[in-house]
Amino acid sequence: MLVFEEKKAVRHPATERECVVVVNRVQGTDGRITVKYRTVPLGNGDQQAKPNVDYEPVEGELEFLHQESKKTITIKILSHEDPEEERDEIFGLKLYDAEPAAVKISKKDTAIIEIVTDTERKKQAEALT
Repeated sequence: MLVFEEKKAVRHPATERECVVVVNRVQGTDGRITVKYRTVPLGNGDQQAKPNVDYEPVEGELEFLHQESKKTITIKILSHEDPEEERDEIFGLKLYDAEPAAVKISKKDTAIIEIVTDTERKKQAEALT
């Protein structure tokens, strides 16, 4: 079975350019398996992260070799012109078409990724001024 390591939404600071999502292979690591992935839109209006504006869309295929149990997918987060701008946007990363047919994908086949303003860093900066 293939599952996302993060059980809840992945909260990613808008100031960090690379979002890394971990996919784990559980309940056995015998043989070679593959799974396809792609970014997908989620949310409505201002909350919806826009491809090529807020993040670079990705799609591809992960290959787990015999005894491999962990793979990562990296998504580039794009900066906005105003670094002080509040950001709270979401998009998804979907797993699909696992092979061979015996390989299952968790019911949670789409990870939710939130691009958020780093509020702690912002509070510290405001305290210094």
